[in-house]
Amino acid sequence: MRRSSQDNDDEQGSSSTVKSVEVAVQILDALADAPGPVRVTELARSLDMTKARVSRHLQTLTRLGLVDHAREGEGYVFGRKLFKFGRAAVYRSNVVEIARPYLNELCAQTGHTALLTTPIKGGAMVVHAVPNPFEPGIMVQPGMVLSLPGSPAARLFYYFENKKPVPPRVVENLTAYGVDFETDTRGNGLGGIAAPIFEADGQVCAALGVILSSSLLVPEPDVQLLATVRSVASEIQKRYADGVNPALMPKQSS
Repeated sequence: MRRSSQDNDDEQGSSSTVKSVEVAVQILDALADAPGPVRVTELARSLDMTKARVSRHLQTLTRLGLVDHAREGEGYVFGRKLFKFGRAAVYRSNVVEIARPYLNELCAQTGHTALLTTPIKGGAMVVHAVPNPFEPGIMVQPGMVLSLPGSPAARLFYYFENKKPVPPRVVENLTAYGVDFETDTRGNGLGGIAAPIFEADGQVCAALGVILSSSLLVPEPDVQLLATVRSVASEIQKRYADGVNPALMPKQSS
């Protein structure tokens, strides 16, 4: 069957459009990895493209609200529309939607406030929580940031992303129980238990856990409580990305 010139033109146009999308994503990736505003020259160098090509794509991305000119100095930063997309991606991602009923189950089984967190730089952010009405002193809201070293979720994210524990007991806890647990170092009388959840490629993407009185973790937490957190996390893992089994103890750099 003979292909028409229109078919060829459509195919070439489609290929060009796909390539433009790929370049746009590369630019957004570069902006995401940068510690601050990035200049066109720097983008062109890192992406191995001409300044003219990068500038052309930046103009389109700026017009769409995906990037913006830096307010101070030269360079480009993320646009406001990306914050809208990012918020939707965090709070309405597949892992969050899958985890919602399991958080209710975890709260009911343990009698403690259940929460799901995702990694952010230097810690963990709560994206969904189910409070226990009989623990009025524990207030957890979406958007709350849990920090190192007191948050077991933050410790898990740091461990799996950097391949080194903070502190070393993270490895011991994971090896023995499949979860991490710790009392909050700020002395607020609270503690936490968290189990990791992974993407299909083995990258950590979330942590399921509970917040409870630190007295329930000292000197050691109830083994059945740890097993319950791990079991519910395993159910989420099966539905989200089954068959993932990342090494709990990656080789340490010498």
